[in-house]
Amino acid sequence: MGQHTSVAPRAAGSAGRLLPQLVVLVWLPVCFFFGLVNRRFLPEKYFLDDRHLQAVMPTATPDSADSFVVMAWIYRALGAMGHPTAVQAVTMLLFFALLFTCAPWSALTRFTVYETGIFCFCAAACAVYLAQYSKESLVLLLVLGLVLLPRSVLGDVVFVAAACLYAATLREYWFLVAGVYVLLRLVLRRARTPVWVPLVMAGALLAFAVGVEVLLGQDLNTFREIVAQYRVNSPNAQSAIQDYLPADTPPLAAANAALTVLLLVVPIPLLLDGSVVYLGFSVVIAALWLGTVARGVAWGTRRGWFARDVPMARAVSLLLAMLTVQAVFEPDYGSYLKHLTPLLPLFPLLFVRFRAQRERDARARGGSPAVTA
Repeated sequence: MGQHTSVAPRAAGSAGRLLPQLVVLVWLPVCFFFGLVNRRFLPEKYFLDDRHLQAVMPTATPDSADSFVVMAWIYRALGAMGHPTAVQAVTMLLFFALLFTCAPWSALTRFTVYETGIFCFCAAACAVYLAQYSKESLVLLLVLGLVLLPRSVLGDVVFVAAACLYAATLREYWFLVAGVYVLLRLVLRRARTPVWVPLVMAGALLAFAVGVEVLLGQDLNTFREIVAQYRVNSPNAQSAIQDYLPADTPPLAAANAALTVLLLVVPIPLLLDGSVVYLGFSVVIAALWLGTVARGVAWGTRRGWFARDVPMARAVSLLLAMLTVQAVFEPDYGSYLKHLTPLLPLFPLLFVRFRAQRERDARARGGSPAVTA
């Protein structure tokens, strides 16, 4: 009898560990095939960039001042013109490769329900936002490079150089992303209290506001206002990101951007909309930032994780750098999620790295990892 009662819990535990893998094994093919036919089911607003890229692709040139034309030329140079299904398939496979690079198949056996849900959310977001012609395809390659590059200063230098090349070619605000990334990498190596991270982000926003005022004679809200003028009748206008503070001075402009950061982390305007879709989106986004990044920064800075774990430090630095810059440039929450999607696999990477560091700390103290989780 004793033998049977001991085997049963072990069998149940083994089945429980395999459950995340089974869920992912079913979910990823579903997302892949949905991504191949997403144009049949999703509203037109999800494919505005895709349609535009396809329209300009036949005459696109690499020296155009229009970043969409340059991106269209890149697709054509790669032989992707007229092959939308192949583009969808290759982009999703690259995303899944990044996802499993960040969270290997064997690591899924340790995933909680929350972590498995986020992993599946990443795949679903890919099927919606990346399975098309898009500038985010190159961001996906940037993130893949960041994860695979050697864990040395040279690896960071190569990533920053690649990010600057992307900025020079397609999206100039990636110069700012690269700059904030470098600042956060330096701070996370030495900080032993989490307060330094929001201080760096706030300082970066103030520097942006002063720079725009001095160099361009404009205020920091100008970038979003320019985009908003062209999106008044856009399908995404209902989820537009508002400016709640005036930008009469650089400190006020920076304060408005800081408030926008908080509203990107916890999308209260969407919660107040009453839409079930927006409610689900808001809960997931808040869980990602508060339950993963903020919590990890609070633990990691105090325990020195970021000084010894390069993948963790890189992931948090890039996510927070992107969040900081998005607070200045994103016109609506739909664009926010689309531009964040290539970075989503970094959240599962943090699940894996945080668990590894907690267990390392527990072993160092001679305790149980479960106690420190």
